[in-house]
Amino acid sequence: MKRLLASFLAGVAVLAVPAAASADGFLSPYIGVNFGGDTLKKTTVYGGALGFVGKSAGFEFDFGYTPEFFADDTLDVDGKLVTVMGNVLFGGRHAGFSPYFALGGGLIRTKITLLGDVADLEAAKNSFGGNIGGGFFAGGKSVTVRADVRYFRAFNFDDGLGLNLDVIEDTLGFWRGTVGVGLMW
Repeated sequence: MKRLLASFLAGVAVLAVPAAASADGFLSPYIGVNFGGDTLKKTTVYGGALGFVGKSAGFEFDFGYTPEFFADDTLDVDGKLVTVMGNVLFGGRHAGFSPYFALGGGLIRTKITLLGDVADLEAAKNSFGGNIGGGFFAGGKSVTVRADVRYFRAFNFDDGLGLNLDVIEDTLGFWRGTVGVGLMW
């Protein structure tokens, strides 16, 4: 698994290097919503991306945090989700409106708590995951609006508590839509 991740990240870096020569750096905090797939309900996600984008491609590191991803009062379950992804962006940064396609992989960390009358049971799990989606940059040279929609998938997922929830099997998949204001340099 570690070799696969290292090979993937090396390939991503090689693909992104030619775009770096004329690339714009960016920092883009965002807010959004997780929905669909294995989500129990729509949940708010907070995060940001740091990277660069050139005329035809780019690279980013994306961090997302969902404090109540597994929250469900009817099941007495609570839990957090963190995503840390390295992504290649296909489609360049141009004046005005710039669509892109994103593909990447990294870490999906879950922390699930089964709330009990006497004591809470808790389990945390790190899973290798991937994401695919697209979005756009729109705006000026130094300040831009960024929006995207992506599908995330954690492989070999196990809740660690033996809950065997119908919505959580061997994988964990969900959609995320975000919007934010970014700084370009």
